[in-house]
Amino acid sequence: MTLTTPTTQPTSASERPATVQGPASRVRHGLERLASWRIWLVSAALFVPFAFVFFAGSAPFSIPEVEAACGQVPLDMRFFTGGDGVVEFLDACGPDGRRSYTNMQLADLIYPTLVGALLASSLALTIRRLFGSPSVMSWLVALPLLATVFDYAENAFAWLAIAAYPDPTITNEVLGFASAAKTTTSWAGGLALLGCLAALGWRRGRDHLANR
Repeated sequence: MTLTTPTTQPTSASERPATVQGPASRVRHGLERLASWRIWLVSAALFVPFAFVFFAGSAPFSIPEVEAACGQVPLDMRFFTGGDGVVEFLDACGPDGRRSYTNMQLADLIYPTLVGALLASSLALTIRRLFGSPSVMSWLVALPLLATVFDYAENAFAWLAIAAYPDPTITNEVLGFASAAKTTTSWAGGLALLGCLAALGWRRGRDHLANR
């Protein structure tokens, strides 16, 4: 009797057990998917004209209009404002200034998404080019997204302050913390992008010199 050794047939990809990803892996994978030129082009095309009008234009919702009507920088442009400072700002604005500030808040429903998408996709694309994919450095892409979340929290507190005026509201006390968190994470994301771009430029320059 001849003994035969059983052979193991290779399994197809569909028959292999699926790799179970933990929550952290799924989040990082989602951040890496932001490395998309389509997302970058759409967000850049919308952000550039909107930001120009918002920061330097004369539209009713623009920041210069609020500054002119209120005689001071809007709450959203400050690093921190205490609860009393929120009421003082609305007092100084007067009816016309508060109307301008309300218009600005309406426009600010759009701005955080545009700047967040542009900065996050820029950072994701640069990280993929610099480190490949997957990379633990992809977690840096979360910084501009966190800034977007804090920006919307700041906006929500501003709406509550406008609605409650002339009475103070408890959320006035935390508006400044949302502003500080927004500014900190936004600057951190911007610095991360500049650092990655500088590293990418240095590597390209080094490779160019090495191939001469």
